[in-house]
Amino acid sequence: MRILKVLCLVVIGLVLSALPLLGAIYRSNSIGQLLELLTNHDDVKNYSYVIEVTQTSDRVEEQVLYESGREVKRTFITEDLYNTGLKHITEISYNQNGDIEKEIDTVYENGLPQRILTKKSGEDTQLLTHHTYSDGQLRETKELRGGELQRLISYYRGIDGVLAGLRIVDLDESEFTSYVSKSAQNTMYGESTENTFSKLSLFPNNLVVRDYWVEGQARIETDVRYDEVGRLVVTEKNSEGEEKKIYAPDGLLVRSESQTLDGNTRTVEYLYDALGALDQTIETIVGEQTKKIETWFIEGRVQTMTEWLDGLPIKASRFVDDGTSVVTIFEEGRPYADITYAPDGKRVLSLEYRKER
Repeated sequence: MRILKVLCLVVIGLVLSALPLLGAIYRSNSIGQLLELLTNHDDVKNYSYVIEVTQTSDRVEEQVLYESGREVKRTFITEDLYNTGLKHITEISYNQNGDIEKEIDTVYENGLPQRILTKKSGEDTQLLTHHTYSDGQLRETKELRGGELQRLISYYRGIDGVLAGLRIVDLDESEFTSYVSKSAQNTMYGESTENTFSKLSLFPNNLVVRDYWVEGQARIETDVRYDEVGRLVVTEKNSEGEEKKIYAPDGLLVRSESQTLDGNTRTVEYLYDALGALDQTIETIVGEQTKKIETWFIEGRVQTMTEWLDGLPIKASRFVDDGTSVVTIFEEGRPYADITYAPDGKRVLSLEYRKER
């Protein structure tokens, strides 16, 4: 009799230990990922997100996601009886009133989604998505609504299997194509629609160069080369003219050269401190007169700015930490007046004339 009692206790213990597998409540994050198991099935209202997992049978698992005590999603995961690699997942989302907002049925095979059926409240037609794979890699996606093809997406891959191109064709006959190519010097991404083509070229140190065409006409066209000291030189042509940018081997912009709409030439030199932070810029505009603007920075903020015209100072600005600025006006190279502006840069707080004028 004593042995029988012990056996009964063992059986009861095994049954109790299996109960959490049949119905368990976990705290989860905002996307429903399981965190720790809650003790004694604490009130779900005490947590922002709670997910309840129930094994209704050997092949069916039910998950209920709560947000502050309100059910927001119910998920059914069904394993196929005859095909161990086949899985069917149904996700039902609810709105604030508890009504069904969206239902998504997905069929997985060996962990890859094959068919996705999406039903939304208030929509008469359903969206059906088919994925086609080759050697475990996605090759094609078809989207059908009401039985009619809406979109076709083709995926192109290189020899190593890495995605190298993308082509999207919509039912309205619009088409989008993208591709990528790599060389020893840079990586290039291309995108094209019915009327436009855009090319992005990536160089070391996160430098990005863009070319852009509309209906076969170049809107932004670039020429990229390296000079004799190994600096990257990017010449960009657009509707406003031409601009040349020179980058140091560490990727920092050190000089830009361009021509203004009125025919003047504009050059900007960029100087950096030992940590690579911008320290000073020197801008020179040459036309009928020569204008020079020298700007100093501290931790990325403009501290002072001085302007010269044909070698004589005409204005000097100093920017204060409280947001105000003091502008000194020069007359024939000599200080004439000091004007203090409010942080908005418009209101004049004070005006003081220099005695030495």
